[in-house]
Amino acid sequence: MAAPSIWILNHYAGTPDAPGPTRHIDLATRLVARGFRVTLVASSRRSIRGDAEHPAHGCRASVYEGVHCNWLRSKVRARGNDSSRVANMLEFAFRLWREGRSRFGGQAPYPDVIVGSTPHLFTPLVGWLLARRFRARFVVEVRDLWPETFVAFGFYGPRHPIVLALRGLERFLYRRADRIVTLLPEAWRYFVERAGVTKEDVAWIPNGAAVSGSPAGERPANRPFTFMYMGSEGRANVLDDLLTAAGILQEEGSPLRVVLVGDGKERARLEEEAQTLSLQNVAFVDAVPKRDVARLLPEADAFVALLEKTPLYRYGISLNKLFEYMAAGKPVLLAGETAHNYVALAECGLVIPPRDPEALARAMAELAALSPAERAEMGQRGREYARAHHDWDLLAARFAGVLEDVIARGVMGPRRERTTVVD
Repeated sequence: MAAPSIWILNHYAGTPDAPGPTRHIDLATRLVARGFRVTLVASSRRSIRGDAEHPAHGCRASVYEGVHCNWLRSKVRARGNDSSRVANMLEFAFRLWREGRSRFGGQAPYPDVIVGSTPHLFTPLVGWLLARRFRARFVVEVRDLWPETFVAFGFYGPRHPIVLALRGLERFLYRRADRIVTLLPEAWRYFVERAGVTKEDVAWIPNGAAVSGSPAGERPANRPFTFMYMGSEGRANVLDDLLTAAGILQEEGSPLRVVLVGDGKERARLEEEAQTLSLQNVAFVDAVPKRDVARLLPEADAFVALLEKTPLYRYGISLNKLFEYMAAGKPVLLAGETAHNYVALAECGLVIPPRDPEALARAMAELAALSPAERAEMGQRGREYARAHHDWDLLAARFAGVLEDVIARGVMGPRRERTTVVD
C-alpha cells in the first residue's frame, strides 16, 4: 500500500534557508519520517527583506529533507496593507489552481489529503477545489482569524462588504472541511459560533520549537543587559511601545539595551522614530535565515513580545517567536492580555498589561535586576514547558493523527451533517 500523500498549501511557507516562519517544513520533515509523502506548495516570493527568492518560471520544484516543494511563480510584490497585497494573494491563488490541476506538471503524487492554510482564505478555497478535483480529503488550517483580525485592528467595520464577504467564505470553508486545524487554543469557540461546527471538528496544533541541544549561551560580562525582539515588525507587534520604553530607560540613565531582529511593513518607520528620539540604546538587525537564528540568541539576556490590546486575543495566540524564546532558555517579558498565556503558565518571565510603555520600562528594569540564578530558573522553566508541550516532534505526531483520521474516512464524499448554530 502506497504511503499517504499530503499536500500542504501555504502562500508564505519557507525553509530554514530564508528568514521567516518554518512551521510547515518543520512539520513536513517529521511527517516524512513517519511514512507520509509530503508536497509543500508556496510562493516563490515573500515580502521579507533578505528572503532569497526562488528562481521561478511557472513552478519550480525542489526537495528539502524528503519534502517535495513546489515554488509558484510570483510577479506581484505586496508593498503594504493595500491593493498590492490583495493582488499578491489573488495571484498566488490563481497560480495554485492552474498548476495544481496538473499536479504541478505531474511532479506531485495524487493527494489523499490537502491542507489549505491561511492567513488569507483564498489558499484554503483553492485547496478545497483541488480536493474535490482529486477526490481527496480537505483540512483547513487557521493561523489567523480572518476577517476578525481586520475588524479587531480597525481596518474595516464589522458590516463592511469585504468583511461580510470573507465571513461568508470562512463559514463555507469551515463547514466543508473534514477537519479544522487551528493554532489558537480557544478558537474552537469561534468556529462553533461562526460556522456551526462542533468542538470535535477542531484540532489545536500550535506553533512550536525544536527543543534540543543546549540552551542559548550567556552574554559576555562586559556587555549591557540586552532585551531582544525577534520577528515581524508590523502594526500588530506594537513596537512603538518598545521604543518608548527604551526612551524612558535612556532618560533615567539605565544601561539596558534593546535589539530588534527582523523585518516588516513598519521597519523603516520604526528606524526613523528611533532616530527622532535619539535612542542610543536601540539597535536594528536585519532578518536572518532561520537556520542562523541560533547564533543570535546568546546576544540576549531576555526576550520581549508585545500584543495589541484587543478582544481578539480571547481566542489565544500562537506566536512563533514565543516558543523559540522559551526554547532558548532565557526569561520572557510579555506585554499583553490573552487566553492561555504561555509565559504565565510556564512561569518563565513577567507578564504586564498591553499598550503601557511606562509599565514596560518598569518591567524591563525589574527583570534585569533579578539575580542571574533567578533568571536562569525562569529560562529553564520556559524551556521545559516548551519541551513538554511545543516540541515539533510532539506537534507532528498530533498532526499525523489528524491526517490519519481523515484518511480513514476514504475518498471525498457528500458533506457530513453539521450541527446548527445555537443562539
